[in-house]
Amino acid sequence: MFTIKKESRFSRFIEEYRSSLKPPETEELVNQFFNRPLAFITAKIFHRLKRSPNFVTLFSMLFGLVAGFLFLINSSVSNVAGAVMLELMVIFDCADGQLARMSGKSSKFGKTLDGLADMTTHFAIYYGVAFALIKATHSFLPLFSAVIAQLSMYLHIILYDHFKNVFIHVTKPDYVDKLETPEELREKIREAEKEYGKKSIKTLIARLYYYFYRIEYWAVGIAYAPPVKSFYDLYPDPSVIPDYVRKVYYREMKLSVRLWSFIGDTTHLSIFILLGLLNRINLIFPIIIFGTNAYMLFVIFYQRYKFKSLGLEREVLGRVEEI
Repeated sequence: MFTIKKESRFSRFIEEYRSSLKPPETEELVNQFFNRPLAFITAKIFHRLKRSPNFVTLFSMLFGLVAGFLFLINSSVSNVAGAVMLELMVIFDCADGQLARMSGKSSKFGKTLDGLADMTTHFAIYYGVAFALIKATHSFLPLFSAVIAQLSMYLHIILYDHFKNVFIHVTKPDYVDKLETPEELREKIREAEKEYGKKSIKTLIARLYYYFYRIEYWAVGIAYAPPVKSFYDLYPDPSVIPDYVRKVYYREMKLSVRLWSFIGDTTHLSIFILLGLLNRINLIFPIIIFGTNAYMLFVIFYQRYKFKSLGLEREVLGRVEEI
């Protein structure tokens, strides 16, 4: 009887862990096999303590700020310590989303706060490393490199997030996080203005979310085959995508999403972590500027090839069944 009870608890634990995850086809591998298991344990602890996902997000922001400060010191000990702090930031960054899914407390404010925590960490570590290298080299070239590398990372994250969300929206219509249309986002701004006022924090967050969407719309156009410039050129009404289209899209675009995942946010942070542990932070910016951008171009060409081979540049995606 004890064995059955133990197995039952273990089964529930595994099931709860799986339910806290994003679809595995879209997850960054370093998260899927390392960060997410550790983050789940962290989320369970905070769930027992009855803490909110936003509380965990604030911890991740703190770890990111400390990591940037330690990289700024630029000693063999501080660089390793900075890498450890950054890894803790990544784990807590994963944990807040898992806790939100676990507790059913996902919110637009939480997503915005999570984005703010990520951006705070990015600025802390990029310019912590930049000013450390300025002190070491007596040159302002690292500052210029930091700007280029950070902008490159944001472009990569936008592309990965967009095509990940499109893949989920097309192939997993019952998934909790939905891809919202521009009109839905504008409607949320109007609702926030009506309920809270034009100058309220919630209205500001709704506007910021919409502006981020507009930036994403412009950026992701480079990965679509002309004349298509966005997901909504393919699916004016995403809610009525035929089942056979979902199946074809899953089969043909699964590898494309996996390729995008190798230049997601965590992958970039892992570059800082690895080179911090090796005490070679001087290599971070060259690897991001030249290595990850070259890889991005490869994925863009592959993505466009897949779109063309499927006929996704056509006005009516349903014609894909003729291929």
